[in-house]
Parts: sequence; C-alpha cells; structure tokens
Amino acid sequence: MNTIQRIAGGVLLAGVLGISGCGQKVKWPALPVEEISSYYSDAAKTKTIDTAYYEIQNAQGEKIGTVLFSAPYSDGVKGFNGPTPLLIALDAESRIKEVALLENQETPRFAQRVVEGGLYESWNGLTPAEALNKEADAVSGATYTSNGVKQSLAVRLKAYERQLKK
Repeated sequence: MNTIQRIAGGVLLAGVLGISGCGQKVKWPALPVEEISSYYSDAAKTKTIDTAYYEIQNAQGEKIGTVLFSAPYSDGVKGFNGPTPLLIALDAESRIKEVALLENQETPRFAQRVVEGGLYESWNGLTPAEALNKEADAVSGATYTSNGVKQSLAVRLKAYERQLKK
C-alpha cells in the first residue's frame, strides 16, 4: 500500500469516525514527494495545509501546485459499489491538472470505461469554479461510477473553496 492509499484510507476513516479538520486539531499525514512526482516532476516538498489539502513546492520553496483528496468530504457519495475517492491535482494557478480515481470498490471494467470515456480529462485546465459549473456527461455503460466521480469532485471542490476563505 502506497502513501496516497494510506492517506486516502486515513482520511476515509476520519470521515467515518466523524473527525474533521474544522474546529479540531487533526494531524493529517505528510504526503511524500515520491507519491506525487508523476503529477509534479519538479516537486521537492509537500506541505499539509488543511484536511486532505496539500501544497506542492519546488526546490526554491515556490508553490507549484496543490493536491486535494476528495475523502472525507465525499465519503457519502457512492458510485455503483461504494465511495469514489479522488485525487485532484491543481497547478500553480489553481487549474486542474489531473483527476484520478483512487483505490475503490467499483467494478474494474466500469471504472476503466470512465477513464476511456474521458470524464477525468474533461476538467483539465479548468479552475475549481469552472469545473463546478461544467456539465460533464456520464460515460455510457458506467453511469453510476461516472455520477459518483462527478459528485465526489463537486463536493471536494466546494469544500476547497471554503478552505480558501479561512
């Protein structure tokens, strides 16, 4: 199990237990650079900002992006077989670089249809506000999984907007 899976699982457990970063001091695990290097090739450091929210920095300490995990915010959102936890990678200008489905209980062939149908890519280059306003179509043959992904993304991006206002 890699660190992203442990963080997502820990965040999922925190959500199940009703623990949140709002009003309580919860120490979220560090996110190792190696785990996000495929999203940020020049990443040198990660910094925990808030619940399931990490800033990515280069060797000079400049912000080059943000990683968001949808759990625990989207724990109540279900695909076909359960939660659809996401990793959302933003660039330095807070535009979506990539959305990825994390370990889940979805039927692999349906989860693959969502990838092949281009749903995740449909948000690339958009700001969180633009992504929230985008009418992304569900992928035919994987409607429940698609809808779970869309709802998980929306719930997490709304939470991120609230986090930015703190």
